[in-house]
Amino acid sequence: MLEIGASLREARERRKLGYAEVEAATLIPVRYLQALEQEEFERLPEGLYRRSFLREYADYLGLDSDVLVREYELRTTLAPEPTVSQSQRRLLPIRHLARALPTARSVMIAAATALVGIAVWWLSGSGGGGGKSGAPETPRTTPSTAAPRSRTHPSTTTTSAPHRRPPPVLTLSATTGACWLSVHLNSGSGRVVYERTLRQGQTVRFGLRTPLLIRFGAPGNLTATIGQRSVTASLPSGTSDVVASAAGLRPAG
Repeated sequence: MLEIGASLREARERRKLGYAEVEAATLIPVRYLQALEQEEFERLPEGLYRRSFLREYADYLGLDSDVLVREYELRTTLAPEPTVSQSQRRLLPIRHLARALPTARSVMIAAATALVGIAVWWLSGSGGGGGKSGAPETPRTTPSTAAPRSRTHPSTTTTSAPHRRPPPVLTLSATTGACWLSVHLNSGSGRVVYERTLRQGQTVRFGLRTPLLIRFGAPGNLTATIGQRSVTASLPSGTSDVVASAAGLRPAG
């Protein structure tokens, strides 16, 4: 299992950064930075903030935020949440209010219609005197039953946002011995995602939204899967570099 807190702490210490420097650059309070490094996620604000703080901190340290966020989601068994921008968050209360307006408007129209009906009945019937005896029946057939039905219907129609499919996950397990791993993004930046020895009995997972370049020290001690598919047979026989992607494992170069 990928150690989120240890990865953040080691990356920060490797860059010789103090909490105050990180807070000034990311605007994340020190107490939340410490909670992330100690993996005490319950100390963070609930909702989108937990993923947002983790992603922001990881990006600032040069780590792959997608991998760390995916590991957090695997631990908490939560489905990935769609990304919401700051402007969209500010609009959320307004959208909820807009959805409530048709219902409130319908209630007001219904009340106004009822008042008009009472006034007509009073003027044309018993209240006004000399009117037709059948006049009161006319306003009674114009209650607000039709208006709310047609006006409140649009408020029940919602458009669900498309669900973003999570990336496939590469799982490496040290089953027969230890294996040193060095994992980088297989792109121009080539930034480090993970670099340490995987001890026997330990497991690490990496999201494959983008291909990864992995150098194995003793791949013979590992088993590997991508999603539910075993790719152990694609591991090299000795120390070597491999590109991991959603399609599988292949030799680098």
